Amino acid sequence: MKLTAVDIPMKKILLLLLTLYLFSNQAFAQKTLMVEKVGSSRKYFYHTGDYLKLRISKQDTLLQGKLWSIRDSVISVAELRPFDVRLCDINALYKRFAFPRKFGIYMCIGSGVFFGIITVNHLINNEQVFTPDMFILSGSMLGAGLISIGLSEKKCRTGRWKIKVLNINVKK
Repeated sequence: MKLTAVDIPMKKILLLLLTLYLFSNQAFAQKTLMVEKVGSSRKYFYHTGDYLKLRISKQDTLLQGKLWSIRDSVISVAELRPFDVRLCDINALYKRFAFPRKFGIYMCIGSGVFFGIITVNHLINNEQVFTPDMFILSGSMLGAGLISIGLSEKKCRTGRWKIKVLNINVKK
């Protein structure tokens, strides 16, 4: 007796396709590094290739670079050569916020441009070149920019923050 496609019940074909789909979905699993605050809903996620800055407790060193790889209990951070770090050795992780950093950089550049424009204006009009209002305006812009750059990173110490490795399935 020969079986053809007509003889196989549709339920078996659907069950076969469903199991193939579920097993092939595991091939797209990717590991994610999650940093969450204990007792709060704040969470930050890092994937392979993201910028990472952390302090290692045993060597008391500051390590920064791209997240090279994520394994179960070890991550690799690299600028040129990957450096393996165990999760239990991490003392603090620094979260970078893009908007305050860009704002601070633009304010610093803007203060230099503003200072230059006022200087050229005073030279063209044959006035005193350096006046107090020029230093007050450009200095306050520079100060706001430097404060914004300083506040663009948040230190997440491992006492209050937990670091976990998650397996996340990416569905396409």
